[in-house]
Amino acid sequence: MRTKRFKYFEDDGGYDLSISDLMSALCCIFILVTISIVVSLKEKNSLADKYQELQEELFLDLRNEMGADLEKWGATIDPDTLTIRFSSDDGFDARSPELKAGYKKVLQEFFPKLVSILQQDKYKNEIEEIRIEGFTAPDRTDPQGEGSEHDYTSGIELSQERTMNVLLYCLENTNYSQESDPKKKEAEKEWIRKHIVSNGYSLSRPLGNDGKLIEDNRKLTDEEKAASRRVEFRIKTNSDKIVQQFQKVKEQE
Repeated sequence: MRTKRFKYFEDDGGYDLSISDLMSALCCIFILVTISIVVSLKEKNSLADKYQELQEELFLDLRNEMGADLEKWGATIDPDTLTIRFSSDDGFDARSPELKAGYKKVLQEFFPKLVSILQQDKYKNEIEEIRIEGFTAPDRTDPQGEGSEHDYTSGIELSQERTMNVLLYCLENTNYSQESDPKKKEAEKEWIRKHIVSNGYSLSRPLGNDGKLIEDNRKLTDEEKAASRRVEFRIKTNSDKIVQQFQKVKEQE
């Protein structure tokens, strides 16, 4: 049987290409493409697994270290966002930015434990920020009305003052560095100063009784207002870097 051949000619010569040669070439291309897809998927899964493992391990360490004290502090930990949440009603008098004596005691116990975990070698280079975030709730006594623009702007001022006072108290009045060596102690404090920030968000991001964000724009119940008045310590990891690596892998496809 004769093998059917395709001829390709140029000005100075030419060559024949059989069907079997063409099929072999296509098979090689298909194998290379398949290998490329498999490698890309493995890299994506590796990046996703790295992020997930870091989040889960850090949450477990936080819970194990603080678990016995969380109820005493009136605090909770969100495993998905690595957020330690405190009620503002426990920490401050109504519409006041000044820390209550009891809340100061809580911070004296809580903050050193938080720092001791984040300073571990397995986490230290993976932490982007320690965010102290404050939130208020609509105030029915506001002169321009509950949920008004004035209510929002005054809430911004109040929530920012509260988180700033929390930050300053943690840095100035808690023995958060356990290092005995002066150089190591200063290095630890410098790391904290570079990574800790405070922000106030006023009425935004209200919470329901289940601790989940309320997405719809409706009037809050008294219980939801109480849940929304809070101060949070949110640990932001270098997940953005992992996302960027993920994007690079995607662009190479």
